[in-house]
Amino acid sequence: MIKSALSLLKKVLNETPFQIWAGQQQEQKHIYSNGSKIPLSPPLFSLLKPHKEYRMNSQNGMTFVHFFYPEEFHICLCIFKENLLLPDETLELFHYYFYPLYSQELIQKRDLEWKMVMETTRSINSSINTDEVLTNIVRNAIKVIPAADAGYLQLFDKDRERLVIKAAVGFNEHINHFQPKSGESITGMTYLDGKTRIYYSRKEILDAMSEQKVTEENYHHIMSSSDEHFLRGGICVAVSVGEKRIGVMMVHQFFTEGGFTNRDIDLLQGFADQAAIAIQNSMLFSEIKNNIAVLTELSEQLKEKNAVLNKRHQVHETLTQISIENKGVNTIISELSQMMEAPIAFFDCIEDEFFCSRRSQRHIFNEDEMKKIILQNQGPHYTEVHSTENGSYYLYPIHNGTAFLGCLIVAAANLLSQMDIVTIEQGGAILSLELVKKHTLTDIYYKKTHEYFTAIIKNTNHESLYEHAKDLGLIPSSFIGVALFEIKTYPDLQLLEANIHRLVSFIKKGFPELHLVIYGFHNKVNLLISTEHPDAQANITERLANLIRMWGNKDELEVSVGIGSTYKGIEYISRSYEEAEKALAYLANRKEQNMIHYENIGVNRLFIHQQPQEIERFLEETFTSLLSEKNHNELEHTLFTYIQLNKSAIETAKKLHIHINTLYKRLKRIEELLNINFNNPEDNLKIQLACHLKSFVQAY
Repeated sequence: MIKSALSLLKKVLNETPFQIWAGQQQEQKHIYSNGSKIPLSPPLFSLLKPHKEYRMNSQNGMTFVHFFYPEEFHICLCIFKENLLLPDETLELFHYYFYPLYSQELIQKRDLEWKMVMETTRSINSSINTDEVLTNIVRNAIKVIPAADAGYLQLFDKDRERLVIKAAVGFNEHINHFQPKSGESITGMTYLDGKTRIYYSRKEILDAMSEQKVTEENYHHIMSSSDEHFLRGGICVAVSVGEKRIGVMMVHQFFTEGGFTNRDIDLLQGFADQAAIAIQNSMLFSEIKNNIAVLTELSEQLKEKNAVLNKRHQVHETLTQISIENKGVNTIISELSQMMEAPIAFFDCIEDEFFCSRRSQRHIFNEDEMKKIILQNQGPHYTEVHSTENGSYYLYPIHNGTAFLGCLIVAAANLLSQMDIVTIEQGGAILSLELVKKHTLTDIYYKKTHEYFTAIIKNTNHESLYEHAKDLGLIPSSFIGVALFEIKTYPDLQLLEANIHRLVSFIKKGFPELHLVIYGFHNKVNLLISTEHPDAQANITERLANLIRMWGNKDELEVSVGIGSTYKGIEYISRSYEEAEKALAYLANRKEQNMIHYENIGVNRLFIHQQPQEIERFLEETFTSLLSEKNHNELEHTLFTYIQLNKSAIETAKKLHIHINTLYKRLKRIEELLNINFNNPEDNLKIQLACHLKSFVQAY
């Protein structure tokens, strides 16, 4: 995995012993040793966010080089020699060579998360002891959320009108007496409004508790429940059955280093959903138990409920196995259709694609109709379709937080049975996990592609430049151009990430015959256009314009597109990229959502990054004396028309509907006020530039 890094290390360090450690602050492990014994404890990783991707320091006769990666992942190179200096170029190369090690650790981490989710799922299906299952859910959540040390789950008791503890890990007996009302403290407020809350410090949590007016009694119990450990942070999410909130789940940080992340929110919400399923199971088992006394009278009803439980278990086990084996969405949809003995379709909102259980099945909805229907009602519901194929359908939307991922579509001439609803719910949960897993892998691909592209535009060495180009699938000697798509920034990062995935998929579908190098990064999409002939570039640009018009017609999402010029040879790709950025800046300055080619900006490219204050000062110095006249509007209109018509007196007088002599008098007065002579080339250039800049500024 790090063969290249080890080879370079041995070459750079000669015989000097070294070791490699990797991991996050909470969990570090020894990776490799060369000529030294394993230390008794791992090196201390700094929690400060670095200015660079690496940091060096010396202590106790050793030199430590810390390399930093996303999600607080560190790799430490321990060199058994003090005050050793390595050049930045070498350290940057090590950072790149160690990246596969980071990727491997990240995949192992995701595998652990998936294993915990599967373990939780199996415990739900294998145990009727709800308290034990809920405790296992809380414990597994703490295992996969690195910064979490303790957690608890509360359900709302309608009789007492309070949230009560159902499972807790990492707290003492005081936690059982912490029973806030709806709207009180952090958990009460989360139960009331259903909004996820994340805190990164003790102060944030205490301030939030104070704002939500926690009672002295509840404040005492929650603070005493942790044996006065120092509180560092927390996350709280709602627990819901369908659209009904039934409680909350919260994790706390006491000991571990590092902070919570947005991904931790998704993980905790996933376990909260599993808890909801366990509680649903518990409710079903409770109903069965209560009905034993009237078994004869309710035997048919009990059989149906037992069948539902068995169906739930069967569906969940079958679909979980399909997901573990990575057989994909098509297989899941096909299996669901066989279980329900009915045609089923799934609409993937990100890819704008329908998956149908039968080849002959027609698409009842198109993409735009589907989004419109879900916007009007985001919960599971029935809907009527009046078209060439009338009918009733059951729609089951699938969300990840605030992002709409897709929808299951089931033909339903009659109301679906409880068994069918259970099958759909289980299928929706597995599809949600499948799509999140797919998007996570896509994000990793985007990150790697962006690193390759950054290496290309910063590289001046032709040989390595060509190698990087081949890594991206580009032909170094071809005609190459860059297009940048920018989505208006959203405060909701989940929604922004989903929209970036949608835009990339939309562009790819517009060029099915081409192998595109395209990826998302933050709120932008980078498209590298490589063709054998320059004419093909022009054709692609025209097709891009049509695509953006289609995107604008079908979507309210605002997108701006800047396109750089086409150059022959990979060595000019950085120039095309800079031009695409300037084209985007030009659109931003004019507050437009559109598409523009850098070559079409014309002379305005000279002013894209010009300070507005400098332009305004130049215009003020040029036109101040003109504005002092009572009829300055008339003179200004005359001047602009005269310049616009290339100083044609006849055409200007005609357009202004004035006599030619009147025009000459006005021009004479303008020359006097501005202290210029239209026949002087320098004065003429100055006034033409000033008129153009004034129009340029007024367009903003």
